[in-house]
Amino acid sequence: MNGWTIKKDNVKKLCIEASEQWETYVPLEDIGRDTHFIKLDGENRELLLDKLNLDYESLVVPPKVIVFPQLESLFRFQDEKIIETVKPKVPRLLFGLRACDVKAILFMDDFFKRNFEDIYYLNRSMDKLLVIVGCKHPSENCFCTSTKTGPFLETGFDLQLADIGNKYVVEIGSEKGEEFVSSYRKFFDEASKDDIECSKIAKHDAEEAVSLRLDFEEAVKKFCEDKVPKRMYERIAERCIYCGGCIYVCPTCSCFNVFDDLKAGSGGRYRNWDACVFEGYTREASGHNPRSEKWILTSRRYEHKLKYDYLTTGMSGCVGCGRCLSSCPVNIGISQVIEEVTKE
Repeated sequence: MNGWTIKKDNVKKLCIEASEQWETYVPLEDIGRDTHFIKLDGENRELLLDKLNLDYESLVVPPKVIVFPQLESLFRFQDEKIIETVKPKVPRLLFGLRACDVKAILFMDDFFKRNFEDIYYLNRSMDKLLVIVGCKHPSENCFCTSTKTGPFLETGFDLQLADIGNKYVVEIGSEKGEEFVSSYRKFFDEASKDDIECSKIAKHDAEEAVSLRLDFEEAVKKFCEDKVPKRMYERIAERCIYCGGCIYVCPTCSCFNVFDDLKAGSGGRYRNWDACVFEGYTREASGHNPRSEKWILTSRRYEHKLKYDYLTTGMSGCVGCGRCLSSCPVNIGISQVIEEVTKE
């Protein structure tokens, strides 16, 4: 571990200065006291930073929206001419992420470059710097210690900050992170032995604060071995209203639809988030739907996260953030499914 600290008073100054070179996103408290990752832009940077919230419980919308927008243009067309709309690569700084969301971003990176390199996503994602601020107050629905995705990480980040009072202890996780600290050296101080010890205590306390504990590995094993009973999916299907809320707040869901908007010979092609639990997602052009029964739609979501993702990548598509349960109007979360599977 590299020994650096940054005073909390210096964090805002660092973000403002870094935004001159980086497209910088930070967690800001917005309307209704919800926290969202918002880009620092123009003359409003200092005003926006008055709303900086690094101590948030959970983001309502995952930060994947920065690199995978809910709606995006793929290209425009005018008569027979196609006009490309691929966004140029720019360096992006994501400051104040939670460990589970960093794991989710890395998962999405792998998905969008596997088999076929998606330039729309990769142009936004590849040149980025990920800064974790360890979670001190996890949501009651969070189970990141069970999925081994938080509240702190061992690898996968560029910088990782541990809150020890009036400052953060900074852990460097990559060469890019080291270069960033070097470039903005005036904001950082050398850490003392006491600082390092305090950071270890902070990490331990953060882990102990996660109250929801699950046998996640056993659940994944049962899914992979096809030992999940049909009756469990049927029970979920009876309650689920298929609103798609859990899908839209999930930080690793990558399903999308593509459509054309055509008016008088001109228009564009777009893609937008979609959900595998929607009946129309698998409906074929003939009208036939291979997933016409509700319990089969239900099984698709959980098998995707806890079986197929793991068998394909060695990593589950669930990072234990708990957003699905927090957003569900009928109180169904993937954590409850895991609990039921492991008790069968």
